[in-house]
Amino acid sequence: MQMLNRARAVIRKYGTNDPESILELLKVKLFFLSMSGIRGIYKRIESHTIVFVDSNLDERTRTFVLAHELGHHLLHKGTNRIFLDRCTLLKTSRYEDEADLFATCLLAPWPDDVLFEGETMDDLATRIGVRREVAEMYLNEVRWR
Repeated sequence: MQMLNRARAVIRKYGTNDPESILELLKVKLFFLSMSGIRGIYKRIESHTIVFVDSNLDERTRTFVLAHELGHHLLHKGTNRIFLDRCTLLKTSRYEDEADLFATCLLAPWPDDVLFEGETMDDLATRIGVRREVAEMYLNEVRWR
């Protein structure tokens, strides 16, 4: 419930769950460009925050990537994942999982609207547009609400 509550707090604060609008309100610079094999990048350089998004993504994927990068901005500001990957023994997949879960909670903030009795995890994942593992994290997050 913690991540769902964080996502709902962001929605209340900014009056929307549209990640592009929220990023713009936060003065994050957005750049859409063709990137091969990379869907999005969050980068903070001094006091400037930049998000790069592959311009070739379909709208649904683009929205999720923007929500994911917003998650990094709100949850992991100042964390240099590339440095952590290359120069430390820390497991950075935790940051990616948290950003994925935040994105899912932001885009599906009302579980009753997206969870249906008797459906499979694959059905849920397909409907909300995420990998099965992310759908499982979301279900675990909202299960005890």
